[in-house]
Amino acid sequence: MRAGMEDLGGILKRLGQRTISGDTVYQGTDLPADDLLGDADCRICAGLGWVSYKVMVGDPRFGKAEPCPCRIELLTSDSAQLIRYSNLKALERIRFDGLSGDGPSAKSELRYLYKQAHNRCLEYASAPKGWLVITGAVGLGKTHLAASIVNEAIALEIPAIYMPVPDFFDHLRGALNPYEDSGADDFFVQMREAKLLVLDDFGMAGTTAWAKEKLLQLLNHRFNALLPTVIVLAVPLERLDPALRARVGDGTITDTLNLDVTSGSPVADLGLPEEQLLKRMSFDSFDPRGNRGRTLSRSQSNSLHYAYDVSRTFADAPEGWLVLLGDTGVGKTHLAVAIVRERLEAGESVAFAFVPALLDHLRFTFTPDSTVNYDQLFEWIRQVPLLILDDLGAQRTSPWAEEKLYQLIVHRHNARLATVITTRGLSADNNDPISSRLKDPSLVSVLAIDVPDYRDQGLQRLSAEDSPKPRYGRNRRISS
Repeated sequence: MRAGMEDLGGILKRLGQRTISGDTVYQGTDLPADDLLGDADCRICAGLGWVSYKVMVGDPRFGKAEPCPCRIELLTSDSAQLIRYSNLKALERIRFDGLSGDGPSAKSELRYLYKQAHNRCLEYASAPKGWLVITGAVGLGKTHLAASIVNEAIALEIPAIYMPVPDFFDHLRGALNPYEDSGADDFFVQMREAKLLVLDDFGMAGTTAWAKEKLLQLLNHRFNALLPTVIVLAVPLERLDPALRARVGDGTITDTLNLDVTSGSPVADLGLPEEQLLKRMSFDSFDPRGNRGRTLSRSQSNSLHYAYDVSRTFADAPEGWLVLLGDTGVGKTHLAVAIVRERLEAGESVAFAFVPALLDHLRFTFTPDSTVNYDQLFEWIRQVPLLILDDLGAQRTSPWAEEKLYQLIVHRHNARLATVITTRGLSADNNDPISSRLKDPSLVSVLAIDVPDYRDQGLQRLSAEDSPKPRYGRNRRISS
């Protein structure tokens, strides 16, 4: 230990004793030296750590206690030492105010999950309670959130330690060397008793049975003592050792923040159209002349041009609701996907969901294999700034499905959140609660597209020509 440096235990003890009270300035100076918040030799506060000013009524400082300069110096010194002991090293610069609120991913659903996690981590850092488990793929910002928690806690005088699990094991292995005084026992006690402990890279392979046992001892103690702990998983929860998974996955005091939708699960692609659709379906590739194999009437042509113009205007600044109404193949989904493209290129959050698939995803979240809980997924769909519901009405109706759709539509209708819906028809039943919302003229623009199916253009051309005949020529190659 460096000369003149107080050990971590002393710093934690002194900071743990500090409380801020306006009554402090009115107490005498007969407090024990260990209970003084400031410098005992300070000529201003005599060690109390707080001062009040004799000022006129109306002065902003009237009736308030402020930290004495000596206390500020002590806090600055302690914070510097706590940062050193926190093991943050290069991560000391990572703070919440320097992080992007939407995270590093361009996918709207991942940006939403990151934003929710960012807000929860900031809330946790200001008042650590219980356990926080952060999971997700590499590169989604897990470590930066964890480091920000530590820095925020230290700034609030909450002692915190950041420890990658591989480093934790390295310290423990030092105890096996009889010729090296590594202080492994003291280190383990500090990790075990830390007021806030952040364990990063949790679950990496290559650990021995002895190391796993020490890690389990650490977790069991902190769990039973209800000590605030943040765990950043390096692997999916289901791949952890069963004993570790049982402790980390215990939901009684644990709040899990998933920054990713697990690859390979039925919810992996929810939130954006398929990549091929995004590539093909843009406003530039949309033909407002309709099916060129058939002649459109004036009203048909007008309906298609109007739907195109309104959709393009909506894509520039989404506001209100847009209902694209028409038979199969008239371009409803093409216009909806084109709107998605425009908003993604503008860097906005948007969700696209084929309604039958959305309901399947929501049902899947109730199964034991789901890595995304229902509340998290449904809340994202409810709150996303722009939601596209494709093929409403194609779902197999059930009381549960109707209730989920009703909750979703009612919330977005009441909150007036931008929404695009494609459907083949609206119910004529005025008592239908969903259809009633879609007909609200104060919020909803219904665009009825009455044109022939785009998809039968090839068939129309083919029927107008003779059947294709095989052509033989000198350049024709016959494969063997």
